Amino acid sequence: MKKLRDLVGYLAHIGALTMDGIMTFKSVRNLSVVAMAGLLSSCASVKIPDFDFMKFPEFKKDAENVGDFPKVEDAPQAPKNVRSDDQWDAAAKNIMAERDGLVIPNDIDAKTDAEIKREMQNLRDEVDAYKKDDPE
Repeated sequence: MKKLRDLVGYLAHIGALTMDGIMTFKSVRNLSVVAMAGLLSSCASVKIPDFDFMKFPEFKKDAENVGDFPKVEDAPQAPKNVRSDDQWDAAAKNIMAERDGLVIPNDIDAKTDAEIKREMQNLRDEVDAYKKDDPE
């Protein structure tokens, strides 16, 4: 009970500090702290029944027919052909070296805006011609 009282006290203190920045009126702040403490103490006093699911008839049959659990000895073994940490590191460093050594060619045939627009119009014309040929 003392732990619960201490917990409520701590939460009320935290709530008061939080509310301090939000609310400036002392009476509203004090009322909110009291309301928070009351809410927490009422939640702590609720008694939840201890259910024993083994006593319920719908679970009793399942519990009796569980059967044998698998044994640890029957668990699959870890694979033995896994690379070591050093091998993984070396492979990763090789991939990074290949990535860093990649050279992008600079002689890309850059098109002007007019050429791009002309090519787009040609493609639109082809699509329109295809649509006109459609026997819909």
